[in-house]
Amino acid sequence: MIPGAGFRPGRGERRPPVYYRNVPIYEFRCLACGERFEELVDAGTSSRPCADCGSLETQRVLSAQAAPLKLAKSAGERRAQERKNATLRERTKADFKARRKRAREARSPGGGAGG
Repeated sequence: MIPGAGFRPGRGERRPPVYYRNVPIYEFRCLACGERFEELVDAGTSSRPCADCGSLETQRVLSAQAAPLKLAKSAGERRAQERKNATLRERTKADFKARRKRAREARSPGGGAGG
């Protein structure tokens, strides 16, 4: 949602400012205490005060990249996953039927002694 999009100014009111700036998250390391911290700052910022000790001796460091997402599976992986899903589905269905049968037997007069 765009900030201030649904705002209709009345008499004497002003529309709030809307910002469309991209602000990256950078990781910094304090040279004084060794603390690592992340902060939303303007692009190109090379130093920020330490979040732990307040020292101005910090430097921006490169963060480790996240592991790549594996969106596509091979045909063999898909077949293996489908087999696992089918087995799970059958086991769940059998468990449900067994529990339903036990519940019916428990509710029946005579406690399931046939009748």
